[in-house]
Amino acid sequence: MKKAVAATSLYLLPLVCSAVILLVLSSSGCQKKGPTGKNVTPPPAGKAPETRPPARTPEVNTPSASKAPEVAPPAPAPTGTVTQAQSDKVLVTVNGTPITEGQVQRRIKAEYGPQLAKLAMQSPETAAQQEKMLMQPITQKMMVEQLLDEEAKAANITMTEEDIIAGMTQQLAAQKTPMTLDQFKSIVAAQGGDFQAIKESAARGMKYNKLFESKWTDSIAVTPEEAQKYYGEHPKEFETPEQVRASHILIATKSSDPNTDPNKVKVQAKEKAATLLKQVKDGGDFAALAKENSSCPSAAQGGDLGLFPRGQMVKPFEDVAFALKPGEVSDVVETQFGYHIIKVTEHRDPNTVSFENARSGIVSKLTQQKKNEFVRKYIDGLRAKAKIVTAAGSTPQPSQPAVVTPSDPNKK
Repeated sequence: MKKAVAATSLYLLPLVCSAVILLVLSSSGCQKKGPTGKNVTPPPAGKAPETRPPARTPEVNTPSASKAPEVAPPAPAPTGTVTQAQSDKVLVTVNGTPITEGQVQRRIKAEYGPQLAKLAMQSPETAAQQEKMLMQPITQKMMVEQLLDEEAKAANITMTEEDIIAGMTQQLAAQKTPMTLDQFKSIVAAQGGDFQAIKESAARGMKYNKLFESKWTDSIAVTPEEAQKYYGEHPKEFETPEQVRASHILIATKSSDPNTDPNKVKVQAKEKAATLLKQVKDGGDFAALAKENSSCPSAAQGGDLGLFPRGQMVKPFEDVAFALKPGEVSDVVETQFGYHIIKVTEHRDPNTVSFENARSGIVSKLTQQKKNEFVRKYIDGLRAKAKIVTAAGSTPQPSQPAVVTPSDPNKK
């Protein structure tokens, strides 16, 4: 029932997202959350709604500068993904340390191998082009890493194996959907990722974080006046729209058997929905009936779809859900996906979060902004005083990193 949500490759989760390094090279593409914890970016418009809420995959937040940025060193290339040729050609030297074409290619394979492999299945030429486009931004990121490695070494900052495992475990446990390190390993393997590369990435990120923490001291403090000013200048960010929480039972009208008469399937689905509605009206357990009969993945939660505002569900479903009072059950509702029985369990009127309730989130957000700005200036300073020479003898300039976006395999 919810509108389509872009799939995220789990091997590029918080322990590998370059929140700080790419900050210096370009604006981050990671989705941000407002101080109230809500997504400030509205759902993408113009996409067709899904038949039902997307399956809930483990969700991990993108790290901020206070967490581990992506810093994965070169890792073994996944086989059968992108061009295998490696080269010792020096692309750039950073204070005398060379970065070769082969090192950059291995980094691309470690970070984008599974994505490029999916893309290559659709178009080998496009995959090769995307790999080529990644060469420059990844080279630049590795240049910044080299500068930070030198600074960390000078400050005697190191990470033990125990530090790395503890840090990763803590980050994973703090996610909206907590998971253990072993569970994360399984997810990475299923996605075709390289766990060792991710662990090394996390290790370097933790090391850089220690370096930044030793530098920014009181420069990231947020004053009460700054928090109040932000609240006053961003009123929309603290508005909560009208929402309902609903459960439903979906009897789908599409059959996996192409030889089945669609009209017959539809008639049978409507009859089944009517029968289930009668059971609900007679006092049947809605959640139990949903678990046993619903075609939606929400059946596992007794049909519970959670809270949602207007605009996230298909219109016939939304119109009925927002018209019901808590505890009420609808008649059979038809959508293009089948027949639904809807039960509303909660209705929240629109409201505005008070400054007192929003204060801690605002302080956290502004602190993060100050950390990001500090890191940007710090790295810019390192670049300015470093001796960076490309193969052509010039100092490279930051550019927009390329993004590998394979087609959604769920689209028909």
